[in-house]
Amino acid sequence: MSTTDKLITDSSSNGRLIERSERTRTAHLAHHLSSVALRQSERALTGIVAVPAALALGVAASATYGVAMIERVFEVFESAIGEIGRTIEQSTALHRSSMERPEMRP
Repeated sequence: MSTTDKLITDSSSNGRLIERSERTRTAHLAHHLSSVALRQSERALTGIVAVPAALALGVAASATYGVAMIERVFEVFESAIGEIGRTIEQSTALHRSSMERPEMRP
């Protein structure tokens, strides 16, 4: 207990000691509330910055997904063209071999 607090208590003014205690408690509460408000404002600022970043990542993910789908379509298209080419080659080879062999006529 400080000297001032002892003087207040000795002078039988117990009300002043209580008032001082309440003022100290109020000051501590105000300090605590201001630090909580500061932390909350930092979180809000982080959130404000995080929203555009999240939107940008969403757009990038959508674009990547679209590119992957287009790539898959081209792979299927390429495979289909290759299969058509092999079928034409086999048909041409079969046609040539039948033209080179003399037909058996009775």
